[in-house]
Amino acid sequence: MSGIKAFFIKYRSAAVIILGTITVLALGLLVYLQPGIKEDAIPVAQTVDSLPAENTLPPVYFPLDAFTVSLQPDNGDYGAMLYVGLTLRLQDEKTRALMESQLPELRNYLILLLSQQSPASISSAADKQALLTQIKQELNQQRPNGQPPYVTDVFFNSFIVR
Repeated sequence: MSGIKAFFIKYRSAAVIILGTITVLALGLLVYLQPGIKEDAIPVAQTVDSLPAENTLPPVYFPLDAFTVSLQPDNGDYGAMLYVGLTLRLQDEKTRALMESQLPELRNYLILLLSQQSPASISSAADKQALLTQIKQELNQQRPNGQPPYVTDVFFNSFIVR
């Protein structure tokens, strides 16, 4: 016994480091060998591969020439005009080609919808958002039954009421 005691006294700092290392390794092994730890672990590559793939295609935008329409009278105020630029976000390039082929009809629907507005009905941010929703719904009503929506979103490029 005196040999071990003399060793620890002579090499105290080295002994503390060695005992600490052995203790940490033993605790690590104990945690690693716990039931369920290995089975529950999922490799990182597997979790990344199992994530749902987001739409990797870039969005398809379809800018429209600006519209200038007369608005409905508001409190006897005739002559109010709306100048608005719109961009449509579409489902895909096939939809863009379809929209381009139907552009006169598309512009007609939008002019009719926009000219039904009054200055008061499009003055607040909530009113403008509601108008965007109306535009999207109007354009998507033109699709055949069972088809996904053509227009996924509508954006203002400019919006001036005079």
